[in-house]
Amino acid sequence: MPIVPTTRSAYLFDGLSDSPLEVAASIIRDLPSARLEEIERLWKPAREQFSRVLALSGDTSEHGHWDWRNKVWSIESGRHRIVAVECRGEIQGLMAVATQPRPAAIGANAEPVLYVDYLETAPWNLRGPATRPRFRGVGTVLIEEAFRISRDTGWGGRVGLHSLSQAERFYLASGMTRMGPDPDYYDLVYFEYNED
Repeated sequence: MPIVPTTRSAYLFDGLSDSPLEVAASIIRDLPSARLEEIERLWKPAREQFSRVLALSGDTSEHGHWDWRNKVWSIESGRHRIVAVECRGEIQGLMAVATQPRPAAIGANAEPVLYVDYLETAPWNLRGPATRPRFRGVGTVLIEEAFRISRDTGWGGRVGLHSLSQAERFYLASGMTRMGPDPDYYDLVYFEYNED
């Protein structure tokens, strides 16, 4: 039986406004994998443009090579669920969460943790040396949704993820605990949030 997407209301902030202007958005749980083709068609050229802007300042984008179409098999096999933030008719951010829990690193009981495998904001929402994001708060809305999914699944709001170095500050600001580099996962830093 196919999974039916669900939506709920959320808010982002207009990144081009000098005042904190809220903009209505929707969170879509279980975004159909067929939509990833359309998203990549829009995101790929914008990702490449953002990478060129970063290169001018001597920087690189750690996730500039991502392609969400590569996740189709894992969605259709039930390994991942896709969560999206949509605003003004366009997808503004995507998150892939594992359907099976991981054991918690925080605490002695190894409670189940919802694992966020991938999280990406649309390229036009990234802050660069000479660019302002079209919308702010996309990553925050997605992480908050991960907490909700974990609670709804019975995992107590516990969430874990491995972070690219460019995103570590964001996860710390989100209230997650930095557990340190994981030698079993490309030495990426593991973060975890435990509701307790």
